[in-house]
Amino acid sequence: MNSFVTKLFAKRQAGLTQSFAMPMSRAAGAVALALAAIAFAPAHAQSPNATPVPGDDDSAAQTAADALTAPVSGAEQQDLPNVAVSSQIVFQVLAAEVALQRGQPAPAFQTYLSLARDTHDPRFAQRATEIAIAAQSPNDALTSAQLWQQFAPHSERAAQLSASLLIVSGKPDDAKPTLERELAKVPPEQRGEALLSLQSLLARGPNRVGGLNVLKDLTANDRDRPEAQLALARQQLLADDQPGAKASLEKALQLRPDYLPAALTLARMGPQERAEGIASFEKYLTKNPKSHDARLALAQLYLSSDRLDDAQKQFEIMRKNDSKDLTPLMALALIDVQKKQFDKAKDYLNQYAKAAESTPGADPGQAYIYLAQLALEQKDEAAAAQWLDKIPRTSQQYLPAQITRAQLLAKQGKVDDARALINSLQSSDPRDLALLARTDSAILFEAHRYQEAEDNLAKAVAAFPDDPDLVYDYAMAAEKNGHYDVMETQLRTLMRTQPNNPQAYNALGYSLVDRNQRLDEAVHLIEKAVSLAPNDAFIMDSLGWARFRQGNAAEAEKILKNAYDLQPNAEIGAHLGEVQWKSGQQDQARATWRQAQKLEPGNDTLVKTLKRLQVNDL
Repeated sequence: MNSFVTKLFAKRQAGLTQSFAMPMSRAAGAVALALAAIAFAPAHAQSPNATPVPGDDDSAAQTAADALTAPVSGAEQQDLPNVAVSSQIVFQVLAAEVALQRGQPAPAFQTYLSLARDTHDPRFAQRATEIAIAAQSPNDALTSAQLWQQFAPHSERAAQLSASLLIVSGKPDDAKPTLERELAKVPPEQRGEALLSLQSLLARGPNRVGGLNVLKDLTANDRDRPEAQLALARQQLLADDQPGAKASLEKALQLRPDYLPAALTLARMGPQERAEGIASFEKYLTKNPKSHDARLALAQLYLSSDRLDDAQKQFEIMRKNDSKDLTPLMALALIDVQKKQFDKAKDYLNQYAKAAESTPGADPGQAYIYLAQLALEQKDEAAAAQWLDKIPRTSQQYLPAQITRAQLLAKQGKVDDARALINSLQSSDPRDLALLARTDSAILFEAHRYQEAEDNLAKAVAAFPDDPDLVYDYAMAAEKNGHYDVMETQLRTLMRTQPNNPQAYNALGYSLVDRNQRLDEAVHLIEKAVSLAPNDAFIMDSLGWARFRQGNAAEAEKILKNAYDLQPNAEIGAHLGEVQWKSGQQDQARATWRQAQKLEPGNDTLVKTLKRLQVNDL
């Protein structure tokens, strides 16, 4: 090609594909970020490096000069074809970039794909791949990435991206040769990290069982590494192989008895595993009292078993062993918060903030956000605002701080100001963007602007379809507006994608019970939720309300009393009071409702219950 196109390719110094030039131990993480871009990028996302102005053709011309200039390594240089540029090629490049400027990625993708096929130049295929990823089109991205790999067989970037897209498309077996080749390049000291990164990549594909089989093959010579066993266990859990996961985790702990990630993963599998983990670490610490990781693991296992005092003792020992370690300070503060010993919690948080300010890499904002939340717990909004003001933009807590500030504004009745603040916040992380969308909708919901909340959530779910919290919120907003078909569609989607999510089953079951429809199906859904979360008070409330609808008032009252004792809540109190009222226990019902009214005077369910039953004399 002549100098025009050569310069076109020479300018670009950064971009999505540059991530794939790193070693495999880090590359898998970069690939995971690319896959997140596929899943969450806005539908009309522009070129990764473009700063477009819609309709500005001069800007598009400048972008065209930057669009395809990814660096070419010496190895890749031999793959470039000797093709003379033509005015037609120049015109097509410019036309594609103009299309991108105008929010039309499809024709831009097709143009670059056609240029790649006509010229066999891999850089055109690379550009097509980037456009497809930004436009949320993984199938198109796979097509162009494979073409890129075909025309640039020496390009590691093309091979790695092609492999990642094969995984996302549910074809991990096809990606295996590339993964195996890249894994072989990793130095021994980085191999454990690489295996964990590889599993994270395989976990993003829909073919969980196929991913597990590939991982088993790739780790065949690494089974003496605890990281390999942990990687296998994580994929086995995704593939619903609980016995296999337990065996792998136990093997990991045999190889490294104080391996914290494996211990915690095992403990989360069930009470028996957690008890075994606690016994194992207690025994290990008797012999190795200076082991920081083992003591941290034991403390976290105690926390997961609600043994706060035992966990507190472990963190206090860690604090004595190393006064510069900030982890125990934060943990001790949060334990005191859980115990409602707020003055002690504040003392620890202030110590943490002071130490963090002089500790490289530490973030005092983490303490400030908790101090703000404690102030809110004590209904001191002015103090909360002062703590939030201390959190700088560089802090990881800056975004949560601004969300908290917006919630404060909304609580003060300044809903539009709160929404303006939320909408002014920016992030490149799709998870942050989804959280902002949820917060904005929650503010609308609390302001009883239910239709606006539902409309916003519909857009957010379209932009972030894989975010289960958004899907759930959308379903609840639709239910509030009486759009039961939308609600059921969203909850059924959640049940399909997260079959162990108890809230999805409970929400649909409760809605049906509350409307006195399809009771047998509703009870089946709620019982499924109970099996997944037997100690959830709100799910117990749903079951009690279902029993009442079925005519079993005695069992309903028993279940609802248990739920109310576990979680005093106005809505549960409203249901319990109604069961008592209908059972002839009017005085007891009034007492229950009075208590519920103190908890939340304006609770919608309570207000409607009293109005429907014409109870005016609490």
